[in-house]
Amino acid sequence: MSERLLLLVESNTTGTGRLFARRAADLGVVPVLLCADPGRYPYAAEDGVRTVTVDTSDEAALWAAVGALTGGATVAGVLTSSEYYVPTAAALARRLGLPGPDAEAVRACRDKAEQRRVLAAAGVGMPGFAVVSGAAGAVGAAREIGLPVVVKPVRGSGSLGVRLCADLDEVAEHAGTLLAATVNERGVAVPGRILVEEYLTGPEFSVEVFGTEAVVTVAKHVGPLPVFVEVGHDVPAPLPGDRDRALRETAVAAVRALGLGWGAAHVELRLTGTDSRAVSVIEVNPRLAGGMIPELVRGACGIDLVLAQVQAALGGVPELGRGAFARASIRFLTSGREGVLAPAAVLADAVDRARAVQDTVEAVLYRTEGERVGPAEDFRGRVGHVIAVADHAGRAARSADRAVALLGDAVSYTDPHGGGTHMTTGTEAGTGTARGVDTGRLKAALDAEAHRIVYDQYLPDTAGDGLGEELRCISEVDRAHLIMLTECGIVDAGRAAALLRAIEELRGQDFAPVRATPMPRGVYLAYEGRLIEQLGDSTGGILHTGRSRNDLNATTTRLKTRGPYLALLDAVDRLAGVLLTKAAEYQDVIMPAYTHGQPAVPISYGHYLAGVAGAVLRAYEALLDAGRQLDVNPLGAGAIGGTSVPIDPRRTAELLGFTSAAPNSVDAVASRDFVLDLLSASAVLGVTLARAGRDLSTWTSEEFGLLRVADTLVGSSSMMPQKRNPFLLEHIQGRSTASLGAFVSAASAMTTGGYTNAIAVGTEAVRHLWPGLSGATDAVTLLSLVVAGTEPERERMTDRAVDGFTSATYLAERLVLDGMPFRAAHHLVGETVLGALDSGRSLVDAAEFTAVGDGGLAPDRVAEACVHGGGPGSTAEGIRQIDRQLATLRAELTARRTRWSHAGTLLSQAVLKAVTS
Repeated sequence: MSERLLLLVESNTTGTGRLFARRAADLGVVPVLLCADPGRYPYAAEDGVRTVTVDTSDEAALWAAVGALTGGATVAGVLTSSEYYVPTAAALARRLGLPGPDAEAVRACRDKAEQRRVLAAAGVGMPGFAVVSGAAGAVGAAREIGLPVVVKPVRGSGSLGVRLCADLDEVAEHAGTLLAATVNERGVAVPGRILVEEYLTGPEFSVEVFGTEAVVTVAKHVGPLPVFVEVGHDVPAPLPGDRDRALRETAVAAVRALGLGWGAAHVELRLTGTDSRAVSVIEVNPRLAGGMIPELVRGACGIDLVLAQVQAALGGVPELGRGAFARASIRFLTSGREGVLAPAAVLADAVDRARAVQDTVEAVLYRTEGERVGPAEDFRGRVGHVIAVADHAGRAARSADRAVALLGDAVSYTDPHGGGTHMTTGTEAGTGTARGVDTGRLKAALDAEAHRIVYDQYLPDTAGDGLGEELRCISEVDRAHLIMLTECGIVDAGRAAALLRAIEELRGQDFAPVRATPMPRGVYLAYEGRLIEQLGDSTGGILHTGRSRNDLNATTTRLKTRGPYLALLDAVDRLAGVLLTKAAEYQDVIMPAYTHGQPAVPISYGHYLAGVAGAVLRAYEALLDAGRQLDVNPLGAGAIGGTSVPIDPRRTAELLGFTSAAPNSVDAVASRDFVLDLLSASAVLGVTLARAGRDLSTWTSEEFGLLRVADTLVGSSSMMPQKRNPFLLEHIQGRSTASLGAFVSAASAMTTGGYTNAIAVGTEAVRHLWPGLSGATDAVTLLSLVVAGTEPERERMTDRAVDGFTSATYLAERLVLDGMPFRAAHHLVGETVLGALDSGRSLVDAAEFTAVGDGGLAPDRVAEACVHGGGPGSTAEGIRQIDRQLATLRAELTARRTRWSHAGTLLSQAVLKAVTS
């Protein structure tokens, strides 16, 4: 049997081009890349994709190359992932008698001027526009349309050449630049016309259309004007149903008007007013979306648009059935000014830290060590990206925002004042240097994570989406409950499927219809009432079979706790890792240990950090122990006495990620012990954080001068220009007590309620948990940053150990080992220190009575000798022991996280099967 080939006419350099080849191979078809320059596509060599070098702008040459391929093979399909070559691929497919879009329709759509005329004739909403062929014409059009205007090529790709012009001089200059070009960046001839368009304001979206079906709506994030570089996407867009429908309907109308209707189309639109009908098409692209949007759609919806496009090209039936109900967000890293990619080790650390953010599934840098970067003028200026997938839009977006901020550590900037380079923050990398960074004394911006913790608390949206979180947890329990009721034969499978479909629709709309509903009797009854109103009582009314709001609330509280709980554990894990890394790095840096604020004995800075790590690991273990009650499923306990309905709590436990079902119905609904356990463990951790923060704060003072904190972790003064304040340590000391206060408040509230379902316990006490965990997480995160970004002043530490006579105890112990009673030795060495102080001599010079010499009283030698009782001489072994303990705790955390994640997948699969069978 001859080979079946999928011809790929050129490609984009990343993303879908590579995916097209991989999906073809998965289907047993051989991908062949026809291109003018194979070196343009590194993925071809990396993946072993067959390439044929040919001038793809020459139809005769392209046809000849195809003829040469078909000697022993069959061309089964033709595709391209490059917008520039969609007409070429369509024409080639038509010539070969293969499936593909209408070549003339695609060619017309690629000309944005012609596209505008067609859409205008069809009555599709869009901005006012003019097609011009000279700079003077552009200026005249701008006057008529009204400034500002968008000036862009009539035939381009992505954001290339698209610019917002605020005045007529800018219009003339940019128009002149565009019209002076005779070929594009691919070397393909461009027409001598450009578009001048009305600038529309309002949120921007895209609708991914396949054939004439609107698959999903995508929210778009655009970087700083005057260019239009997309810096992020959210899938699906969190929109009310009426606005989502308006966007979808407009997109499909545009596709139909342009005569497309085959395969993928990417339609960009804006909502230009509060009326859901105020939708304008920015442009239609007769191709699959770029910007990794197909991967977001696959992660969020379970729909593989790349595979569907390949299947369509091969003459098959595209698979567009939804297979998931998640949310996915991508954020692109861009540079705010001229900079350079940091050393390879820093790049790897930035990627690892970004990947470690909760829900982050991908973190990638496109550049390598030493490459120059600058402000992005178009999509080619992106430096990297992160992708997060979560069970709701807000969390996915927040995780992606946090991860890209950490990825921003990959870029370093040359100090404009001649001070070398400094590490960027994600905020700098994403949006340019913030006003006020350069204080004169300080040149670097505050670390992005520290900024989020310290300053973002004042932003209006930091409280999060409490209603949305509650509804998401309720609906998650409902999904599991309905699956269990169906499997137990308690409810009809058809009615359960209808109810599940309605719940999935609400989740996809981020519960917009419920949010708009009055809630006189609380959130749950408003939510259930919406479902009954939509489906009728015979279907919507079965939802609460075999349960009560009491066991529902006990269950959702546990589900809501998982996210903050994991965030705290992740932060603690990171702190432990940082402490151990720095302990190993500084285990030979000698300093005084202090007791009562006075130099005591010589230790190493690494030994101190390892000591703090030991306390942190005990807190880590305590938090894992406290979290075990989170794994008990209270669902099924009903109001307080269980239920006579033959439910299966073990099945809902499995679907929701619990390890067991509550054995006693009273305990299930009455107890919120896990709240106190978590806050108690967090409070003990907070004590350690505050104590370590006090030490570091003292040692960074000018009077001690033992430590120096990086510029990205200090603040300045609004009045005193010389100040360099390690103020994050004060935040650590203050915020670390949040869990202690929360514990007292929660425990006090609980004492007022009997051992039954009680609002004082289930609502009033529980509400203290979230700020308590959040405060602890912030304090842990800040201490991680400070420890990682602080360096010891080695000479100063050694000097303080010498000047503080820290070897005195060791000297007394040497005398004891030579036969002198300890108290006598203690007295003798004390007199010796006093004499040394009076005479201005060192302890070595003053201790003429001892044989300890040859540097034997040097603090480093003394510290090295103290190997017993866990002294500094045993630091290396202590670090290894703590590291083994950390690995054990980390494995337990990973197992718990994996179980919860697997349960989410298992439940989504069960729901999908129920609604499609």
